[in-house]
Amino acid sequence: MTKIISFEGFEYSGKSTQIDLLKKYFKKNKIKSEFTREPGGIKDLEKIREVIVNSSFSNKSLILFFFASRFELISKIELLNQNKLYVFDRYFDSTYAYQGKNAEDKKIIKNLISLIDKKSIPKITFYLDINKNSLFERKKSRSFQNKFDQIYLNQYERIKKNYNELTKLKIGNRKFIKINANRDPDIIHQEVIFHIKKCKLI
Repeated sequence: MTKIISFEGFEYSGKSTQIDLLKKYFKKNKIKSEFTREPGGIKDLEKIREVIVNSSFSNKSLILFFFASRFELISKIELLNQNKLYVFDRYFDSTYAYQGKNAEDKKIIKNLISLIDKKSIPKITFYLDINKNSLFERKKSRSFQNKFDQIYLNQYERIKKNYNELTKLKIGNRKFIKINANRDPDIIHQEVIFHIKKCKLI
């Protein structure tokens, strides 16, 4: 049976670092797993990713593009029906946090989330919560990944508020774990492993 773990948070929150550490941990402990990302994740969908990140689409168009890519990725994973863990670098929470600009947008996103089969809802989602000062300090030493990064970095308060709303939003039986991302990566990694074991995913 496929089980999903997802990681959420701002760019520069340490999300990629934690995913890399988890990948090494799974490999060392011979835990069957696959790592994917959104949007994209498979060859055809990476083409959609390129279109999205370089687009000037309206917000509602972006919501629909993200979910179109998401449903296709989910369908491919369900077809494989493999007994392994899938680790997602972003999932539907990102669409809510970033594209949820008003009540109407959020309603559309919630309705689309409700169409996802319950077996494709993450067992656990890790939200790496970083304060604004730390985020901007980390940004100084790095270049923007794409134009989305630059646009959304200036919307920190709105996106943070949406992520905080997600901590209270019940979606299936998944656990939404908010983690202080201002700490040492190894300490955060140990906390991630603790919660994965607590949920009996490994």
